[in-house]
Amino acid sequence: MKQFLASSIVNGNEIAFVKDREHYFIHWGEADRVKAIQKITTPTGRKPSQNSAHKKFLEATKAAQYLKFSRL
Repeated sequence: MKQFLASSIVNGNEIAFVKDREHYFIHWGEADRVKAIQKITTPTGRKPSQNSAHKKFLEATKAAQYLKFSRL
């Protein structure tokens, strides 16, 4: 079951922080349109803590100001 934990819109890009079962994901894309889904893991490939995953979401939010998703 997906749980939307947080969402942010930066320069028309939407970044959502999602928990699906035991894993955390970042959904990237235009507002209301998911273009990419990134699974958050530790460098060794394990499940991160909630605080660590939240920090990755905040980093993604900062990075979104430099990205622009558009249709091809």
